[in-house]
Amino acid sequence: MEVLMNKKILASLFAVGLAAGCVCSSVDAHGVFFANRTDEKVLVLGEGPVDNAYSADMVKNITAYDVQGKQIPVQVVKHEKNIAIVPPADLGVTVTNFDYGYWTKTKDGKTIHKPITEVPGAVKSTHAIKYDVHYWNAQAKPFVDKNAFIQIVPSVNPLTLRKGDTYEIQVFKDGKPYANAPLIKDLVNDLTGEAKADENGKATVAVTADGLNVVGVEVAFPTQTKGEQNKYFSALSFLISPEE
Repeated sequence: MEVLMNKKILASLFAVGLAAGCVCSSVDAHGVFFANRTDEKVLVLGEGPVDNAYSADMVKNITAYDVQGKQIPVQVVKHEKNIAIVPPADLGVTVTNFDYGYWTKTKDGKTIHKPITEVPGAVKSTHAIKYDVHYWNAQAKPFVDKNAFIQIVPSVNPLTLRKGDTYEIQVFKDGKPYANAPLIKDLVNDLTGEAKADENGKATVAVTADGLNVVGVEVAFPTQTKGEQNKYFSALSFLISPEE
C-alpha cells in the first residue's frame, strides 16, 4: 500500500497540540492491531471485547519487514467492514498507520462522522489517528520506526516470551523518550490497567495472555479550533501461541 502518512505529516498535524500541551485520556481507547479472525489475519479496530467496522480507505499504509529488517511486499485483502493481510513466510514486523477520521458531538448528544466545522451546534470533536507495530516472528529484532510520531519499543522481541513473563518497553515521541507517557498495559483484557512510563519513557509490562497482547499509549492534543482535539493511539501488539 502507498505510504500516505509519515513523520512530517504527523508533525504538522500535532504541532499546535504540542505547543498547547496534551490532554491524556484512555476513554474510548480504540487501537488497531492484528488478530486471528475467521481464518484470516485481520486488522482489528477495537478495545477490550469490542471490535468495530471500518472502511479500507482508513488504512493509510501497512509496511512489512522481514526478520532481517528489510522492507518486503505484503498482500492486503479488502473486505466490506475491515481488511486482512496474507503474511509472507518471512514476515517479521508490520507497521500500520490508520486514520479513523473526525468524530463530532452535538449539543443533543449525537455523534457525527465529520469535522467540527461542518457540524452545526457541535460542542466537541476528535480526529482519531491510530498506529501499530505488530510482531509476527520471534526472529525479528525490536523495531524502531524513525517515521513514528509515538512508538512503543520493546527491549526484546515479545514473541520470545511466554505468559507471565515481564519485559521493559520505552515510549518515544518524535524520536525522543516520552517522559511520563500514559500507558494502557493490556488493551484487550484490562482497560482499567492504566499506568505511566518513567522520566525516560520506560516501563515494565507483562505478557498477560496466551494469545493476543496489546500495549497502548493514547494522547489527545487540542488544536486551534475551539472544541477540537487530535487523539493519537499507538500500539505494540503480538500473538503468543501457547502450543509453540
